[in-house]
Amino acid sequence: MRKWIAILTMMLSLQVLSSQVLASQELANSCDWPQWEHFKSVYMKQGRVIDGSDARLITTSEGQSYALFFALVANDKQAFSDVLDWTQTHLSGGDLTARLPAWLWGRKPDGQFGVLDANPASDSDLWIAYSLAEAGRIWDNYYYQSLAYLLASRILREETITLDGIGMVLLPAPEGFAQGNGEFRINPSYQPLQLVARMHSLYPQPEWASLYQSSTAMLMKTMPAGFSPDWARLKGGQYSADAETGPVGSYNAIRTYLWAGMLDDSVEEKARLVKAMQPMVKATIELQAPPREVNTVEGTYSQSGSAGFSAAMLPLLAASGQQAVLASQADRASAVFNHDRYDHYYDNVLALFGLGWHNERYRFGPKGELLPSWSNQCQ
Repeated sequence: MRKWIAILTMMLSLQVLSSQVLASQELANSCDWPQWEHFKSVYMKQGRVIDGSDARLITTSEGQSYALFFALVANDKQAFSDVLDWTQTHLSGGDLTARLPAWLWGRKPDGQFGVLDANPASDSDLWIAYSLAEAGRIWDNYYYQSLAYLLASRILREETITLDGIGMVLLPAPEGFAQGNGEFRINPSYQPLQLVARMHSLYPQPEWASLYQSSTAMLMKTMPAGFSPDWARLKGGQYSADAETGPVGSYNAIRTYLWAGMLDDSVEEKARLVKAMQPMVKATIELQAPPREVNTVEGTYSQSGSAGFSAAMLPLLAASGQQAVLASQADRASAVFNHDRYDHYYDNVLALFGLGWHNERYRFGPKGELLPSWSNQCQ
C-alpha cells in the first residue's frame, strides 16, 4: 500500500512540475514578441533603423520614433536606450532638448554618412515625445519623463501655428509648409489623436486642447468621400486638395485609418471617425485588400495595396465589426514578416503597429495612455 502511495505521490509531483514548465513557457511566449525581434535583426543596427529600399541606406526620424514605441511595447529597455542614443547623437546634434531631430540621415554624394535634410518632421517628434513620456511613466525613469516634457514644449513652439477660427494647428515641419497668403500644407496622418490627448493629459496646457480639436476637425473635413488624403491645403479655414499631390490618398494616408481604429472605444471622436471612414472599409471588402491609391474627392480606387496596408486597416475593421474581412486581412498582413531583406521597412512598421494591436500586444487608454500587455512578471 505504501508503495502505491509513493508512486502516486511521485506522479502528482511530475504533473505539477510539468504544469509549471508549461506555464513558464506560456509566460515566456506572452512576453516575447517574435515580430519585433525579426524587425530588429533585419532593420536595426546599433540603435539605427535602416531603410534599404533607398540606395542611400537612409534613416528617418519616423523610423527612429516608431522603433522607440515598439521597444516600449516589447518591454525592451536596451533597444529603447540604443535607439534614443543614436537619435540624439546623429539627428539632434547630441541634445534632443536643444534641437528637434533632423528627419533624414544617410549616405551623401561623397560617400560619407550624415544628415541629408535637417528639417524636423512633427509626427516623428510627437511619437518620440509620447514614447519618452510613457517609458518614463511605465519604467519609472525620470530622465525620460524630463526629456519628453522638453521635447513636447519645443513641438508647440516650433511646429505649430495658431489660426483664427481654427486654433492651434500642427504643421508637418518648422520650415516649408507655410505657403504664404495664409495658405498651409498639412498632413492628416500626422495627427494621431491618442498622442495629442496624452500630451494634454500630461501637460494640461490650452494649446494641447486646441490642437486636439483642430486635429479632429482636420481629419473629418479632409475626407469628404470617406477617404483620407496624403496631403491637403488649408486656407481661410477651408480644406481642399493639395496643390502638389492633388486629391491622392495612399502611403501617408493609410496611417490615418490606423490611428483612428486604435483609439479607445470610450473616446467620443472614434465613433464619428469610424462612421466617416466606412467607404474605405467597403473598398477593402470589394478589393479583398485596402486600395493602394484613392481619389479622395471622387472616391474612386483600383489597385490593391500591400500587405502592410492590410495590417494598417485591422483596427478600423475591428471597430467596424467586420470580423470575416478582419481575419482575412490579418492573414494577408502576416506575410510581411517573411521578408529577410531590409527593403520593406514601411510594410514592416505598419505590420508591427497593426498586427501588434490585433494580437493585443498593446492598447491605448481613454486619455491616450499606453497599455502594454506585458506585466511585472515579464520584467
